[in-house]
Amino acid sequence: MDNSYKTRMIASLKRKLKSRGLEHLTKNDNDLLDEINDAIFAVNERRRFDATPEMPFEPKYESLIVKLAFASMTKYGAEGESSHSENGISREYDNAGEYPEALLSRIVPLAKAR
Repeated sequence: MDNSYKTRMIASLKRKLKSRGLEHLTKNDNDLLDEINDAIFAVNERRRFDATPEMPFEPKYESLIVKLAFASMTKYGAEGESSHSENGISREYDNAGEYPEALLSRIVPLAKAR
């Protein structure tokens, strides 16, 4: 796998953020890449996938990785909260972790032989 996936994923993440009115989070590609790399690590860890330079993640999880990075970025400032109310607006998160359990549950762990 070449590095074009990084460019593709950054572009997809930028589109998602802009569609939600969060353009201010798209200014620094290095920050976006950090979020994508964190999401790749989370997927690989939950999947028990051994990444290699040739295959840093399984391609079928590319869109999920972007969704995880997006979910993490939209929770900036609310890290660790399970709910938040301010000025009559209430938000609830499905867990207090970095990524929603609804997204993480889409990752099917690999069975490891003993």
